[in-house]
This record gives sequence, C-alpha cells and structure tokens, in this order.
Amino acid sequence: MEIFELKPYIEAMLMAADRPVTLEALAQSLDVTEQEFDAALQEFEADLLAADRGVQVRRRGRGVRLEMKSQFADRIGRLLPERKEKPLSAQALETLAIIALKQPVALGDINAVRGIESAGTVQTLRNRKLIARQARLGPRREKLWRTTQLFLDTFGLASLEELYQAGRMEEVFAPVYSAELEDEAAKEPLDAVEVQKRGGREEPRRGIHARLIRPGIGESAW
Repeated sequence: MEIFELKPYIEAMLMAADRPVTLEALAQSLDVTEQEFDAALQEFEADLLAADRGVQVRRRGRGVRLEMKSQFADRIGRLLPERKEKPLSAQALETLAIIALKQPVALGDINAVRGIESAGTVQTLRNRKLIARQARLGPRREKLWRTTQLFLDTFGLASLEELYQAGRMEEVFAPVYSAELEDEAAKEPLDAVEVQKRGGREEPRRGIHARLIRPGIGESAW
C-alpha cells in the first residue's frame, strides 16, 4: 500500500486501541514492513500537528498511541466529568517520585525517605493505577512497588530513562520541588552564592533532592 492508503488504517487502528501498540504489530496487521509503516506514521503525525486537529500521536518506547491534545482537556472534562480525576496531592506526588526513582521499592523504604507512614498514600497511587506490586518479593519477603505504563502515559514520558534528562524530574514532580524550595527559603535567605560550613570547609547546600534521597536508602540516580 502507498502512504496515503496506509494513513486512514493507522488512524482507525490507533483510535480502536486503548493502549500503546508496537510498530511491529501494526505493520504486521497491514502486511507492510516496519520501515514502510513508520514512514506512513511520520506523515500521519505531521498531519495531526495542524491546529484544526484535536489528537496527536504519542510514541512510547517502541509503541504508539493516539492522545488528546492537552489544550482540549478542560472542555473534555466538562463533557465527561467522571473522567476528570482530582489532581494528586503534593504528598502523593512525593511518594510517587520516590517509587519512580527507587523502584522496585518496599513500603518501609518509602517511609524512611519521607519520615512518615505512607501506606495510605501508596494505596491511593495503586487505586489510581499509577503503581503496581512487583511480581517478586523483597529480601525480607516484603511487597515491592513499581510504576506502571499509566504513570508514563499520565506524565507524558516515553520511558523511565526520560526522567533523568535535564529538568524533566523537576517538571514532572513540580509541586514536590516547589514545596522544598519554599522550605529552604523559609530556613534562611537566598544569596547569589549560598553555602554551608561542614567540617570546617564550605560546600554548596544540599539542594532540592535532599528530602527525597537520604543516605542508606539505596543509591541516588541523580
């Protein structure tokens, strides 16, 4: 099939799918090679960038799906209020950030990082299907938690590795970072060059990751 013939099939199949579908599966269903399919998909993506189109193609690793453009979310929420979930609290986002960074992670380790009991917050995240139990248990036979595909979809991430791109973590977990910055600002005024004296030498003050990462709870990926 020619590209112009493939594009309506791509649109129909992506609209019918309720999850990301691999290029391989889509290509096989149309009896074309992945290269031929991807060429048609790229042209279809470009078509959807037009201002008069309400959806866009989102690539998730080797999978693709159709998503509503963010500027239409408010109107969709008015039409379908049951689909408009309440935003996550700062506490839930903080817990989610810990799980995303340290997964698979046990509840005890989450509690240790946050300094408070987090079972209720973990259950909320599980109910929202943003996290799920790891199939295997931890070394102390405890449940281990990991993020889900819905977590990636919700925050517009192609993969977990994208979290470690410059500025992406601050963007995804903005309320956690802004709250910590406010905490730091309340402790002492900010100067152009602000340092702490530790052991007789001056070092930069620990930044915004300090509340999420503490020594002894795994290694920081930041």
